[in-house]
Amino acid sequence: MACTAALLFSVACAPSKSPHVDASSTITIGEETTTGGGATTTDTGNLPSTSSSTGDVTSLDGTTEDAKFDLNPFPDVTAKECLMCGLTIASMQSGVFSVEGKNVFATATLMDQVVYALGTHGAGRFIATADSALPFNEVSDCPLVDWLGGGVAEPKLFWFGWSAIDGPAAWTYPGDSAGVHLPDQYVGNPGLLAADYDIVMYLEASGQFDDGDQPSDAEMQTLVDYVNLHGGGLYISSEFAEPSGFAYLTPVDLASINRALVPLGLTALQVSLEWGNVDGNIDFQCFPPPAG
Repeated sequence: MACTAALLFSVACAPSKSPHVDASSTITIGEETTTGGGATTTDTGNLPSTSSSTGDVTSLDGTTEDAKFDLNPFPDVTAKECLMCGLTIASMQSGVFSVEGKNVFATATLMDQVVYALGTHGAGRFIATADSALPFNEVSDCPLVDWLGGGVAEPKLFWFGWSAIDGPAAWTYPGDSAGVHLPDQYVGNPGLLAADYDIVMYLEASGQFDDGDQPSDAEMQTLVDYVNLHGGGLYISSEFAEPSGFAYLTPVDLASINRALVPLGLTALQVSLEWGNVDGNIDFQCFPPPAG
């Protein structure tokens, strides 16, 4: 699938954890040019499904005939605005999510396991990735940033979570940032966070780098309320974790990020997908248009 995108954010990635995309088409993202291809496709369709059954129906004249009927109300497709678009992600190593509930409306899978998800929660929206190389590196003709930012023309971004030595040093994101912790003025005050920032990104720090420092429960609840109650857009990143041996995230780190993921309908698992040239596509029949 060839997609052309002009995403708001461009990211410089260090070679040790930068995404890899098989070359099949040339894509322009911001000021960078990337080649894009895909192997695994999830067709989301994003409209309510209806199931059918057969049974006897008695007509007004007293006769009986077989009929097919929908068990669920037919969706009001004429009133639903849809965008047909797609996105491609690429990963060299990744963690894994399990998906619970109906908040998630699209996923990308690598090695048949979910590594990327889009969804809504309450008034807001979220993107979740199990590979921290992926934020804002999607190759897409979907208005991802506009959608995540609630339709704001130039959404303001704030990001936090990593320690000073987490992640490749070359990774930079636009907007304001902090270290492991959300600034004090926003803790327990998601309304102020939403007033100041249209998109918040949280990247879980590794226990091998953060000396056990984690955001408080109040900080993580603020993120959830920012999305659910105040319509914010959250980009949240987990990473790979192995039951034994080297892993980026420790079990303590997984417990930390799951404080925010579980209310969204996802759980980060202690899994590491092996290194490999893997990628994933999502082809949307009905991507939700940005608000506004």
